[in-house]
Amino acid sequence: MPHIADEQYIFDKKGSPVAVIIPIEEYKKFLSVLEEIGYQSETELLSQSPEFAKLVRSGLEDIRSGRTRHWREVWDEI
Repeated sequence: MPHIADEQYIFDKKGSPVAVIIPIEEYKKFLSVLEEIGYQSETELLSQSPEFAKLVRSGLEDIRSGRTRHWREVWDEI
């Protein structure tokens, strides 16, 4: 397995690094971690949103009050 020291950099004409070449498996791991962080961030943002909390409370009240319908019934109307 290659180490960070094995990565290869691409430089522009001024000598500034502009890209890095890494093994595909490392890239896939990196994407997986970013995806996981993204989902966690989205969940955290929603949990802190007063609007979202209001929608959840409203939905739960609809369930308790019997103001729901089976999804098949709604689907048939579409």
